[in-house]
Amino acid sequence: MIESPARVRRLEGNTAWVVSEAPSSCAACAGKGCGSSVFARFWHADEAEYPVANPIDAQPGDAVVIGLPDGALLRAAIASYGIPLFMLLLCAGLGSHFFGEPGAIGGGLCGLALSALWLRTKAVPEQAPVILRHGAARSCQID
Repeated sequence: MIESPARVRRLEGNTAWVVSEAPSSCAACAGKGCGSSVFARFWHADEAEYPVANPIDAQPGDAVVIGLPDGALLRAAIASYGIPLFMLLLCAGLGSHFFGEPGAIGGGLCGLALSALWLRTKAVPEQAPVILRHGAARSCQID
C-alpha cells in the first residue's frame, strides 16, 4: 500500500477532500527557486484538493494518512498513456490502409476520442484512494 500524509479540508457525505502534505522531491529551497516550482505555482496557484473515501470518519483539519493499493499507479499509467497511444496507432494505421494520409489523420483522432471516452466511462473503485488512519505516514526503515 502506498501511503501519503494529508490534511482533511472538507467533507461531502462519505467523501473527504484532502490536501496532500507530502514533501516535495527537493526541499533544499522549499520550492522558491527552481524551475519546477515556478511551473507548479503557475498551474496550481491554490493547493489541489483530492477526493478520498473516508471510512474512519475524519473531520476537517485532521491529519490523516491516505493509501492507494499496490499496483494502482502502474494500472493508471498504462490506462492513461498506453491505451490512448495504442488506439491512436491502431486507428491511424487502419485509416491509412483504407483512405491514405487523410484517413490516418482522421483515424488517429478517432482513436484518441475513443480512448478518451473509454477512460471517462471506466470506473475502477478498487483503485480509489482511501483514508487509512489519523496521524503521519510510516517512515521507511531498512533492517
